[in-house]
Amino acid sequence: MDEVLERLETTLISEEGKESNKTNFENLYKYAGRLGNQEERRREILEIQKSNRNDKLDKFRGILELVNAVEEDTVFKTKRVYYRPNIYVAGFNRAPPTYSNVLMLSEWIIEKPDDFNENWYVTPCPKGTRLLVVAHQGSTKCYTKYGHFRHEFRTELPGGNTCNAYKKKCCVLDCFYQEANNTMYILDLLAWNNQPMTDCETEFRHYWLETQLSEIPGLKVISKRNKVIFSLLPKVSCTPELFNNFMTTYPAFPNNIPAIDGLLFYHKRAHYVAGETPLVGWLFPYMVQEVLGSEITVNDSYLAKKPINYVNQADFIEKFEAKYQKKNRTRRTSTNSMDTSDSIKTETNTPEKKQNALNNNDFNETENMEAEDNGGKEKESVTECENMDSESIAVTKCEEEKKE
Repeated sequence: MDEVLERLETTLISEEGKESNKTNFENLYKYAGRLGNQEERRREILEIQKSNRNDKLDKFRGILELVNAVEEDTVFKTKRVYYRPNIYVAGFNRAPPTYSNVLMLSEWIIEKPDDFNENWYVTPCPKGTRLLVVAHQGSTKCYTKYGHFRHEFRTELPGGNTCNAYKKKCCVLDCFYQEANNTMYILDLLAWNNQPMTDCETEFRHYWLETQLSEIPGLKVISKRNKVIFSLLPKVSCTPELFNNFMTTYPAFPNNIPAIDGLLFYHKRAHYVAGETPLVGWLFPYMVQEVLGSEITVNDSYLAKKPINYVNQADFIEKFEAKYQKKNRTRRTSTNSMDTSDSIKTETNTPEKKQNALNNNDFNETENMEAEDNGGKEKESVTECENMDSESIAVTKCEEEKKE
């Protein structure tokens, strides 16, 4: 255990200040052959949490400091840099603070956890854009998993608009955004009312979200102070009875809005950490019986979505990884060339963003997702200009509302 911790500490120190998509527990994955299977790695991480030695790993004790640093950097940024040169140039080598690699990501579940029925939740994952939502200093901003700015608007979240008593508060959420119905589906919680929540277990974070959101009915409707609807995604306990009932119910959401992409599984005792962790798993519904047991009843509508050329999960993952890595190499090559326009980074190779990529459509959904990113980046510079001096504009609007 101490050897593992020393490797993890060394990795975190060596990566500090660098742009990286590596996870907090990457050394556990790198040495997976020696450390064992997913179950053993889960036990390792839970033991680290229990023994309070995770302070060597936890980058989120300063989540509020990160928010302040990013916002301060944004305030004093006088102009936008449209490219980053390939050679060393003074002033370009220091990366500004960003929200890159903050979201907690899943692994494929390739074996049923020993404590699956006792200590796991399942969450239906909607199709949409994964965003980090930061409400701070009277404004709510949304960022992709790479830290790219996407949206800014007023919300009723603590710190989310200038017209409530919580302007100086801070709230950080992990969400899926579906533009069609202008809804943020809340997946998880990082901070609430200036209180970091990343050291809390999944069970408590979900309970806290339920209780706090119930006290803010304004989040469920569109208004002058809330420009997007917030809806908390359910977490269903994986006891045999409840999980079977969940898998036989279709659609997962009323009227199939939003459409389900896949299933996320959370260990009840998992803390919120950056990057991939075996304490959060991913499966497509048609893989459930193969991985979690044939005794589980799965609705035929889920099974009908199985790709025609599907053999088994191992074959599916192998084919996907090969094609995805090839696409990654191609995009990295184009990114390395000097360009005066924004380069679009490829989505992290995480299961919840794979979105049926190996269907007969030959990665059409993945290509559509990349097209979304391109569209978002083209709008980004315009959005930033529109949001200049947003604080003074928001205050003016607030005064007008009070007069009304």
